[in-house]
Amino acid sequence: MSWLLVAAPLLCLADPCALVGARVEVGDGTVHERATVLLRDGKIVAVGPRLALPEGTRRIDVSGKTITPGLVEVHSLFGLSEVSAVQSTSDHALGGEVAAPGFRVAPAFNPESMRIPLARSEGITGTVIRPTGALLHGEGVWVDLSGELADRPDPTRPAAAFGAVGEGAAASVGGSRGGVWLRLRQHFEDARAYGKDRKAFERGASRPLSLSPLHLRALLPVLAGALPLVLEADRASDILAALDLAREEKLRLVITGGAEAWRVAAELKAAGVPVILRPSQQRPTRFETLKAVDDAATRLHAAGVRLVITGAGWTMAPGRLRQEAGLAVAQGLPRAEALRAITLTPAELMGKGAELGSLSPGKRATLVVWSGDPLELSTVAETVLIDGRERSLRTRQLDLAERYLAR
Repeated sequence: MSWLLVAAPLLCLADPCALVGARVEVGDGTVHERATVLLRDGKIVAVGPRLALPEGTRRIDVSGKTITPGLVEVHSLFGLSEVSAVQSTSDHALGGEVAAPGFRVAPAFNPESMRIPLARSEGITGTVIRPTGALLHGEGVWVDLSGELADRPDPTRPAAAFGAVGEGAAASVGGSRGGVWLRLRQHFEDARAYGKDRKAFERGASRPLSLSPLHLRALLPVLAGALPLVLEADRASDILAALDLAREEKLRLVITGGAEAWRVAAELKAAGVPVILRPSQQRPTRFETLKAVDDAATRLHAAGVRLVITGAGWTMAPGRLRQEAGLAVAQGLPRAEALRAITLTPAELMGKGAELGSLSPGKRATLVVWSGDPLELSTVAETVLIDGRERSLRTRQLDLAERYLAR
């Protein structure tokens, strides 16, 4: 049970409340010692030491604790996959489709998934749930991990389009990477043609198109630069080819995977393309990752590439997100940058930077009170607020442990 839950769940809504005496890591690199976070109406009002508190403010002593923004997992399967070995509980892939840019995972999201309180108990308050697949996977969408039905995501407001261009994608189009780029260019060209004259298609007066209108329509915001395209790519030459495509089509490209991204860091920096990576997986386990290095995050940061850290692939172990950030620190990444890579930068990347990702006045009161340093494995999330409301940290695992340990 949370230490704040001893009396009643904390609500920082109409009446102001202040978390007093903690080390506050804002998320943008700023750190305040023995500071106060003032909250009201579900928003952050002020942060800093020696704040003057309004009359009637509820004071909560959090001395010795650390407060950070809620952590952000930039792409996950939370609420899309309950038991990976049971196909009927997995809704993240559209089997048999090589290119399905119009595939939306939002309607399949289950806010009452057992994985969501598990993620929340590790301080993750927001994520982009993503589709998986071969070439073009579909649209991912932002979700707050409140676990409430009312917080189901809006399918019409995707956060990003997802795809892949490595050896797996090549296998899906006949075995050659050349086929990957041919297909992508064909789909983008057809989407552009469809967008210019939809009526011609509807009256059967257009040339044959490579995808259905629903799929082509989903590519239009990608071509307009309104929606980022997150492409999984590891080999340096694949990343350079993705940069070529982004330049030709004027795409907002994001690279995920990125095992050899450090080798083309200068090109990524020049193009303003961020990289999402998992530090523990920077290993030469495949032909396309032969030049992976342990300190890839450090090298990318040193080159000026925007960096996001993910624990993706460990959806039943969401604590891996902060562990991955800690591993990056152990390999030389500045600690402030590691925290930023799991808070503010992913929020910015997915269009939530104005409201989440840092403890800045005016942003949503979504934060975590930790027992200590959040990048240490022994630290636990003691209290999680989303929009000024304390959220339960009970998990299925905890319920089972208490049930059977008592016997």
